[in-house]
Amino acid sequence: MYFAFCVFPGVFGADTENTETVSVMVGDSVTLHTDIGTVRRNDHIMWMFGPDSPDNQIADLMKWSYMLSMYVSGKMPFGDKLQLDHQTGSLTIKNTVSEHSGLYKLTIIHNRKTSRKKFDVKVYAPLPVPIITSDSSQNSTASERAVGPACVLMCSVANASRATLSFFKGSDLVSSVSGSDFSSSLSLPLDVEYHDENTYSCVVNNSISNHTTLFNITDLCQPPS
Repeated sequence: MYFAFCVFPGVFGADTENTETVSVMVGDSVTLHTDIGTVRRNDHIMWMFGPDSPDNQIADLMKWSYMLSMYVSGKMPFGDKLQLDHQTGSLTIKNTVSEHSGLYKLTIIHNRKTSRKKFDVKVYAPLPVPIITSDSSQNSTASERAVGPACVLMCSVANASRATLSFFKGSDLVSSVSGSDFSSSLSLPLDVEYHDENTYSCVVNNSISNHTTLFNITDLCQPPS
């Protein structure tokens, strides 16, 4: 017997619960915890994904004196990747994909008292290694070098989601650019002098991973003859 939508209507009416941000790499598993220890008698635990709607309920657990009722959704984008712990009510998403990113809402009802929690899950794809190139078309003449940079370098990454691309001179940040929540390509220019002997690096990072490319100006910028 399934009671997910008929016992406590409107339990998501209030929007005062805290939101916990959870980051995970594509292909890994992540568990959203109820933090109640062990499911108690008369507990009703509900999980939703996305906007408030009965159609978006993905898991449900109810416990009586000697009975336990559980439901786990098999609809996309989850299929068979959801697992509900019958002892704690915690929800595990296995073998995550980018479509699992989004807002998960937990409601726990115990003896007519309701507690709520939100999880903002962000699924990250592996970051690429930054590539440094010299834009020779931007190299200036001798007279132009007297009043401005002599060489333009470009740092680029492709298919980077929720990432920031940055240039560093030693440990000092020179410039940076950030991408969106969706997979995107990022490029960042750097104006330098030909004979700059400082150590530079280009770093791409998000909340769970990063890659760094170190380079020397003299290796990439050749002054015109």
